[in-house]
Amino acid sequence: MSENEEWQAKWHGLQDILGPKWTLHILRLLSEGSYGFNAIRDELGGLTAPMLSQRLKELRCHGLVKRSVTETSPPTTTYSLSDRGEQIARRLRELEPLVELHERSVADEQTDGCSDTATECRTEALTDGCVTVVDQC
Repeated sequence: MSENEEWQAKWHGLQDILGPKWTLHILRLLSEGSYGFNAIRDELGGLTAPMLSQRLKELRCHGLVKRSVTETSPPTTTYSLSDRGEQIARRLRELEPLVELHERSVADEQTDGCSDTATECRTEALTDGCVTVVDQC
């Protein structure tokens, strides 16, 4: 395998693991500590139970999330990051300062609310603002 093919395969793998909707959100939340299933769902508003269940299974399969069950009545299930999951989450959190969130003002609601530069870079804005790379498009 050539060097070019090797890095492309690795980046495809990253996309396969981290690309599904809600995956990054779950990793970010679990980077703060262990959570139960319902607590994760409640913290990440809009995430349905079936979607959360699927994402947690995938993240466990990839070795990024651990599931522990405590024998209580009823049993208590908690999820936390594995060592590998912690490494990935730590690196992803290091990227946070590179992204700026721009809140919309009342005047912005009459337009798309994003600067021309931000609109050129990303056509799907957040419902309450725009996302751009710090000091760049």
